[in-house]
Amino acid sequence: MRELLRDVLLLQREWTSKNTPAMEKRGRLVRHGVANWLREQLPALRRAAPVEIDWGVQAKDATGGKAEIPWARVHSLARSQSATIGWYVVYLFGAQSERVYLSLMQGATRWENTEFPARPKQELLQRARWARDMLKVRLDVRPDLVTVIELKARGRKLGPAYENGTVVAFEYSLEELPSDEVLAADLLFLGSVLSELYEILDLAVDLPPGDPAPEIADAEVEAGRSAGKARRGQGLRFDAGERIAIERRAVDLAMQHLVAQGYSVKDVGATRSYDLDARRGEEHLYVEVKGTTTKWTDTSEIMLTRNEVELHLREYPRTMLVIVSRIVLDHSVTPPAASGGELRVVHPWKIVEPNLTPVSYRYLVGE
Repeated sequence: MRELLRDVLLLQREWTSKNTPAMEKRGRLVRHGVANWLREQLPALRRAAPVEIDWGVQAKDATGGKAEIPWARVHSLARSQSATIGWYVVYLFGAQSERVYLSLMQGATRWENTEFPARPKQELLQRARWARDMLKVRLDVRPDLVTVIELKARGRKLGPAYENGTVVAFEYSLEELPSDEVLAADLLFLGSVLSELYEILDLAVDLPPGDPAPEIADAEVEAGRSAGKARRGQGLRFDAGERIAIERRAVDLAMQHLVAQGYSVKDVGATRSYDLDARRGEEHLYVEVKGTTTKWTDTSEIMLTRNEVELHLREYPRTMLVIVSRIVLDHSVTPPAASGGELRVVHPWKIVEPNLTPVSYRYLVGE
């Protein structure tokens, strides 16, 4: 592997977007040589990971023309279907042939209204800091890690995005490339750190800045599929059993809260455009209940149907929103069970229409 890295770096001096003999050779080295070495390391990565990971390898040296920064990565097939999304460990070759980095980094786009626009620089930096904070105990054992990389790319898009999206990296200079044994050990370390990050993300409690709650992300995916714009590989975070468990836990806690406040409560979610019908004397409330496994913040969002919006606009101020956050899923039983939860109650709940973001529309084309 040491020789492969050296040869690719030397060829970086001859970079051009055209498929010259030098660039053709560079492509073979990256897509076959480096990628094959990474595949040979996958059994060790599987043994080192604290959770089961569906490891995969991907390498790329061109998108249209030859890329200025070729790369090769290891990643979870389910959690990072492409290099534009998710988190992964990647070799990034500097544009000026001076160094190569083994970087723990993130995709530089985000899911937004069925599209994947680029993440702003500050958001990438905030997400990288979030990951470093989450992984601090593991990362502190390797003082040789760097948090800033310099690819010195001429292009203004991908190079800076890779730099801003890096969490930590091992930096290898052309003059002092380490042995294959050290390279394998460094990969094994960052791979185990990545698997820990995947585990944190799977718990979906404290999410990276800019990430929607799983419930929001799933709703966006479903809307994209309905509109015929599903992105290949973009899957759902929760299955039907998990969604039912979360919803049931949220409704149960909301009912307990309302009963403790002296209301008589009926669960009408199966037949009405709101979840709970609450009455206390002459008072009549239309209660919407939303559950999430994530921590609630001032920027958190909920999903609403058109019928829910119309009903709560019409019935205000006899409206209440109950959000149950930090619900914990137990997958040791089938179907999964849900426990925990923190309540936030908004009463009366007034829907502020500028805060609504349309996800999809029904449209009659006609003749």
